[in-house]
Amino acid sequence: MKLHKRISVNAKYLTKLEKELLQLLLENKSKFTYDTITIINISEEFNISSTSVHRLSKKLGYKSFIQFKDEYFEKDKQEDESILMPEDKEFIENMLDTYKLVKQSNIDEIVSKMLKCKRITIYGMGMSNYLGKIFQIKLQLLGIPAEQHDDSRFMRLSSRILNKDDDLVFMLSRSGETPELLEVLVETNLRGVDVVLITESRNSTFEKLCKYKVYTAYTQDSDSNIDTRLNFHIAMDYIIKKFIEKYEEKR
Repeated sequence: MKLHKRISVNAKYLTKLEKELLQLLLENKSKFTYDTITIINISEEFNISSTSVHRLSKKLGYKSFIQFKDEYFEKDKQEDESILMPEDKEFIENMLDTYKLVKQSNIDEIVSKMLKCKRITIYGMGMSNYLGKIFQIKLQLLGIPAEQHDDSRFMRLSSRILNKDDDLVFMLSRSGETPELLEVLVETNLRGVDVVLITESRNSTFEKLCKYKVYTAYTQDSDSNIDTRLNFHIAMDYIIKKFIEKYEEKR
């Protein structure tokens, strides 16, 4: 089904904001090329969230943004045109979008704070817990005191002994709304402790309570594809990479 047909069938399901975004895309096709039209670039060009762009493509009936992109440019996809399948292209594009977003964050300031603090504490639940553990191990291998907690009771206890002069907190939350983590975040704010939030959600409750924000590209779970939080891996690995560079300079 071509783009114009999808629009006529699904337009009634679009919100006012989604209709406005679709109109902007149709009227400003010359602003993009096939290679430059990404969720991030659309978001930046029209000052709209990445989530809204992703949601629009889904509401138009596309299984992925790359399928929307192909029909937007009326691109005929022949099997021999590319080694990569559409789902592979979207996967790579998502990772590149995360890399661009992370580079736009205040990484230098975060790294500077990491170098000055005496202890780093990492909070995350679910899949984020495993990423937090990897982050903790990498820091400990560098000789940096680091703790990681995912149990709500231990998170509450550990947050009560944090000190604004000695501690830095990393909060890992895809949604930015997890109740158990919010309780910890309120405690860190009361104690004046700086928090680095790594998330893919914009305008969340957590965002308002964290000094530093590192955003990743938006991902979506499906029954057949367990989310690996690879976008979080990229963000945290980039932070570690920059930290090691500065750490080595100081030695």
